[in-house]
Amino acid sequence: MTCVPDGPWNTAAARYVAAGFGLLLLGRLAAAPIVVTVNSTRDAGPGSLREALNAANRNGGQATIAFDIPKADPGFDAETGTWTITFRDTAPPLTVSHVSIDGSTQAARQGDTNPLGPEIVLSGNGHSVEQAFALLNASGCTIRGLAITQFIYGIQVYGDDAHDNRIVGNYLGCNAAGDAAQGNYNGIELISGAHDNQIGGAAARDGNLISGNQHIGVKISDAHRNLVLGNRIGLERNAMRPLPNYDGICIEGRAQGNRVGGTQPGERNLISGNMAYGVDLFGWGVRENVVLGNYIGTDHTGTQAVPNTYGVLFDDRASANTVGGRGAGEWNLISGNTAFGAYFYNNGTHANILCGNRIGTDFSGTRALPNETGVHIDGGTFENLVDGNLISGNLVAGITLFARRTDRNRIIRNHIGTDITGALALGNGADGVRIAFGPADNQIGGSPEEGNTIAHNGGYGVMLESGTGNRIVGNTIRNNARGDRRDPGAP
Repeated sequence: MTCVPDGPWNTAAARYVAAGFGLLLLGRLAAAPIVVTVNSTRDAGPGSLREALNAANRNGGQATIAFDIPKADPGFDAETGTWTITFRDTAPPLTVSHVSIDGSTQAARQGDTNPLGPEIVLSGNGHSVEQAFALLNASGCTIRGLAITQFIYGIQVYGDDAHDNRIVGNYLGCNAAGDAAQGNYNGIELISGAHDNQIGGAAARDGNLISGNQHIGVKISDAHRNLVLGNRIGLERNAMRPLPNYDGICIEGRAQGNRVGGTQPGERNLISGNMAYGVDLFGWGVRENVVLGNYIGTDHTGTQAVPNTYGVLFDDRASANTVGGRGAGEWNLISGNTAFGAYFYNNGTHANILCGNRIGTDFSGTRALPNETGVHIDGGTFENLVDGNLISGNLVAGITLFARRTDRNRIIRNHIGTDITGALALGNGADGVRIAFGPADNQIGGSPEEGNTIAHNGGYGVMLESGTGNRIVGNTIRNNARGDRRDPGAP
């Protein structure tokens, strides 16, 4: 292990010392930067990663942890070109700021021995170790270029002072080739007040591969204003085949103001292949989170299905969250999922917005890439808005509204059963819109500017099976196979 100073004290501080005012100031200055090199796969002792973390804490932060482990080390596997560090127990948390843990330095110093992914593999010894890294009230830290496998939690970031940390360019939950599961229980957790952190990034080298985890790929719980950008979540390295987490991203526990994706292609997350939900917005207090610009249920081309079971879920009283948008690049592609593309569920879930997305088509909006049903609204969820989406090509219905107390939802300005231009047929397999089991006071259309185009579907344009006070007005409803509207309760 080496500790190398990286620069002198600030000269302005030295002048304060000379003037007699600097002793107090000097005590408040950060430590001098150091570089600590990991040169062994041993779990502890000189040259180990554990000792490097201890050194960073002792220094008060301002540390770079680099890797330069020789091929003669017993942890080197010449077949895979990787070095494995097996943890025997949990490493100390980082409680200081401005620490960079950079696994990519191994390739810089020992050669690119694993072109498929990281050279350094961290093993949790069959889930017997709690986490690889914990950032406890630490800020400005970076974790890059590592494969993190078989921990209970791969990386945890927590505490009200945990902010401006970056987790970039890692594999979490899979082997270092990115094609086989070696799952953590959860891949990454941002929890307990952590805020303004970033998972992934717009540059290709910054995106993480978060796949093969037993439960959640990315968990954001009671954490705020964090960014999730440019990651592959639930897919193999090539982003064409599934390598599932159970859930891809779960935002829960009063988490607010987080953003998943962005308007630029590099910010797009590929959230596909997961066993249950691609993105789950779950719980009271989950508010004002935004999901935009992602592919959810497809491969990286947006032309082939790599299904989640459900694409996006709003559940358990989540409110005021937005999926999609009307601006350039804000739409999500939510297609190829085996059940519902978007799913609003549970009494108390309300005031969420699903806007501008392509649901059941490929990225171009001209070819079917079906979910089972495009949008399902059920279980007493109310006052949600489904606005300006393309909801076409799905195997069953475009939109279904089910159950008593599923009330006062608005469905406006959507194309349901056409291509993106609104001119060509791309019908859903059954009804365009179906209302059943007692919903009340929902609005399908409205003013001339709010009307939906509902056309070319395999059942009715609108099937009103039951419910009271539901308004169907101002829409263009045409060329549906069984008719444009059916209301069995009408006289």
